[in-house]
Amino acid sequence: KALDGCDHETAYSYLCAALSLLPEDHWRSHYDLSLRLNFLTSSAANSCCQYDEAEQILRRGLTNARCLDDQLPSYLLLSQILQAQGKVNDVYDTCSAILTELGESIPESYTLCKSAKMLAETLKMYEEL
Repeated sequence: KALDGCDHETAYSYLCAALSLLPEDHWRSHYDLSLRLNFLTSSAANSCCQYDEAEQILRRGLTNARCLDDQLPSYLLLSQILQAQGKVNDVYDTCSAILTELGESIPESYTLCKSAKMLAETLKMYEEL
């Protein structure tokens, strides 16, 4: 409720308390709850401009996440946190690593001609869906 009401400080405090109440093996015994609490706590920390804490919490969740689908929301938030801190190279490294893991390739160079070709291929792919 505090997070929905934009009271991020209070939400962050409550979420930290909730995380601290989980058992030691919570990633094994309460995986879905741990994943959600971890993400929400990091999000609240980010909203309070506590970027280092938000990043640390997210990285803990990324380490414990079971699959890439569970990691993707955290990677998006991580890239936003890194961007807010001006860590543009880290944002690029994070995003390119995820795209590579998803089977996408990032071209070494970029031209308008290549861009137009990639756009046309992507639009064609969507039309086939």
